[in-house]
Amino acid sequence: MATLRSSSLVAFLALCLTTLPTSLGSSSPAPIIVPVQRVVNSSTSGHNLVKAGQARFEAFNRIQTRTKGFASAAPPSTSLTDQIVTFTINSVVAGKNFSLIVDTGSSNTWVGANPANRLQPPATLDLFEVTYGSGAVLGLETDETVNVSPDLAVVNQSIGEAIESVGFDGVDGIMGFGPVDLTEGTLSSSPTGTIPTVMDNLFSQGTISSETLGVFLAPTTEDDPVNGELSFGGVDTSKATGPMSFFQSTLPFWAISQSATFGDTTIMNLTTCVVDTGTTLVLLPDDTFTAYQDLTGGTPDANTGLLSITPAQLDNLQTLSFIGTDVNGETQHFDLTPNAQLFPRALNTEIGGSADGIFLIVASSGSSAASEVGCIMGQSFLQRTYSAFVTPSGDSSGAGTVGFATTPFTDATTN
Repeated sequence: MATLRSSSLVAFLALCLTTLPTSLGSSSPAPIIVPVQRVVNSSTSGHNLVKAGQARFEAFNRIQTRTKGFASAAPPSTSLTDQIVTFTINSVVAGKNFSLIVDTGSSNTWVGANPANRLQPPATLDLFEVTYGSGAVLGLETDETVNVSPDLAVVNQSIGEAIESVGFDGVDGIMGFGPVDLTEGTLSSSPTGTIPTVMDNLFSQGTISSETLGVFLAPTTEDDPVNGELSFGGVDTSKATGPMSFFQSTLPFWAISQSATFGDTTIMNLTTCVVDTGTTLVLLPDDTFTAYQDLTGGTPDANTGLLSITPAQLDNLQTLSFIGTDVNGETQHFDLTPNAQLFPRALNTEIGGSADGIFLIVASSGSSAASEVGCIMGQSFLQRTYSAFVTPSGDSSGAGTVGFATTPFTDATTN
């Protein structure tokens, strides 16, 4: 999904030195690697995928305009696990195992979505409440040791223990990897305060030397469900085939400014795009999506709600490129090849489509590019790149950077 147009070894080494933050240099300790599991929701339809993505989009825009104070959860319009694929990590809290969604689009960490796998209620009346647009949770906040993996523990982590949640079938909760600002207003005892994230505490406790999260997600096939990894404290260069390029992020999300072209045609001017592991599709502003649909010749499929194209249209499908200016002032292209724009055919029947159908992973956000947030670069983008989310010098109040690099899957024909 990302085809950078400088691929020589010399360029790779030079850009590694100039684009990586100091904390990611060769003198840094090796990052701690945690495997990511893939959970396929066989009850999801394509219509749910679009609806869930648009609900996430609406939630991001609501947060931009929210009033200060303790959250007030509205009924969710769809389930977070309506995404066809959910990426999770297995963590241990208070001696119990939990399967937690890996979510760069939120920042609270909580457990107990499965009523059969809840902790004892903490001795506190400190309420937490989070609405995701595609799910909601209410519970009590407490401090626990969170074993992110057997080799990675964070002590005195403030986490939520759910009393009631909606929209989290098949998982136990969320580990939020967004900027700490997203936790503002979620705690009753501090209506305008924030809750240090897992990444904040790992850094402040000296467990990692850089507040950097690397994310590697392989495209979804019928292979082993362990098909990704999180890299805590740095990037895993073994997963990248090109240099990391970093883009300035704007709070309170991991959001970057990008334009887009389809072939030689510009279809989106600079727009704020959230980089989100919790959304399956790539969501574009309504007018951009209309232009994309016209250029691809795709038509909405009645069964899935996704754009459907013919084999002849696939032969003529052009590359969808996201284009931005990196922190060094250089223009970078990260590309979705024609194959990368296809919904995984192995999952066609899981979303109600025909097994031999050709569906596209690009949908409308339901809003315009003038919105505070204009698009979402979801899993379908991230499965074609290596991504990194960096908070500068552990300063959780400062805007960070989002980095991308090519991987062996960038130009692969997995779909």
